[in-house]
Amino acid sequence: MSSEIPPSSAPVPAFVPPAPNILGFPQNLVQLVRNNLGIIPRQAYEQPLVVTDSFPKMAFVTGPDLVEHVLKRSADRFPKGKLQNETLEPLFGNAMISSEGADWKWQRSITAPLFRHDEILQYIPAMRDAATRQLETWKAQDLAANRPVNKDMFRIAFDVISRTMLVGGADDVIKAIEQGHAAYFHHVNWWIAYKMLGLPGWLPRPGGAVMRTQEKRIRDAVSKLVRGRLASAETEQDLLGRLVRGIDPETGEAMSEERLVNNIIAFLVAGYDTTALALAWALYLLALYPDWQQQIRNEVQAVAGDRPIGREHLSQLNVTDQVLNEALRLYPTAPIIVRDILEDVELAGTKVPKGTIGVIPIYAIHRHRSFWDNPNVFDPLRFAPEAETKPGRYQFLPFGAGPRICIGAAFTMIEAKVVLATLLREVSFELEHGHEAHPVGQMFLTPREPIPMRVRFLHR
Repeated sequence: MSSEIPPSSAPVPAFVPPAPNILGFPQNLVQLVRNNLGIIPRQAYEQPLVVTDSFPKMAFVTGPDLVEHVLKRSADRFPKGKLQNETLEPLFGNAMISSEGADWKWQRSITAPLFRHDEILQYIPAMRDAATRQLETWKAQDLAANRPVNKDMFRIAFDVISRTMLVGGADDVIKAIEQGHAAYFHHVNWWIAYKMLGLPGWLPRPGGAVMRTQEKRIRDAVSKLVRGRLASAETEQDLLGRLVRGIDPETGEAMSEERLVNNIIAFLVAGYDTTALALAWALYLLALYPDWQQQIRNEVQAVAGDRPIGREHLSQLNVTDQVLNEALRLYPTAPIIVRDILEDVELAGTKVPKGTIGVIPIYAIHRHRSFWDNPNVFDPLRFAPEAETKPGRYQFLPFGAGPRICIGAAFTMIEAKVVLATLLREVSFELEHGHEAHPVGQMFLTPREPIPMRVRFLHR
């Protein structure tokens, strides 16, 4: 079915690496604060390894063999970057996302069973219903004007969270994250720059007070929820309830209240952003190339007819899957991964000294001229089953790779497929004429401004 539409010929808007090709201090910090994509040198889109000589010294690893070496084969030698962990710590504490070694493995062993494919499938009705509620909201509104559809995707993601991760009593948590997380991450690059320079956390910085206010608000709301759940005799089947009952299979130890708070915040914030942004970027591309909207619509009709999208349909939604993968290739929600280089190493014949910051620039890997034909062109056929050449495991990394691959990857992909199929069966999306969505790297890859679209119901 996917072969009916030829690949798009025009490139989508992309972040253009700044000149000079390899930046130095203080240009690196200026670019980091503005948009962390700006620290990726132009050569990283063409070469397998780029090592800078300037402060701070960085090694940009893009070659698939090198990426596999760093993230999988020798993962213990390249731990998750101290810089990245210290950046996450004020909000996430010692949650799994910001911990290392035995501490990370212990938490992963408790949480991993909750994200198995079969476990996630039980949440499909909640995902589908959240999309349906958004359709009902649109029906009740005046759709004559453009609207920021990317914000609507965040509302859907929150709806899913409130009905899967935090069933009951979560209004304060959802409100705190919804209202505070955008302000928090808007200033996060300043915090990264301060940590990169080794500056103390108490030193005043732009946006520092805002971040601390949101950290406290979110943590207070989640702490109250967790304490209430621990004191309750009820055994909810949502994510929090199952984490409360989770036991380390080796030690029999349960998570402490603080660890529960840390991990719930991490799951909520990371899961919310990842799914909502994946949907927003996919809809942006589909609005640029509306023939692909119709292709998904035809597929959904052929697979499910008028029936609600269910688990039995997922494996047959191939075009939907291809579009989502291509959206994640062009706009990976986590654009940069950081690893520590703790000892002198040799990568691709180049000596890299200890203390160098190892950077896996997912955004650059996904647009690398050596790995992809027409890398800035939207072409879901790259992921078609009949494609002559398919992306290698270490050149398509929307959720990372190796032992620390994103634990919520399957949750995000299943939710995105269900939501996209449910929406496109009922509505079409038209981008405001001439609008270009420019990607900005913060903690996640966000559009610089809201993406204005017209939503049109197909059967009115």
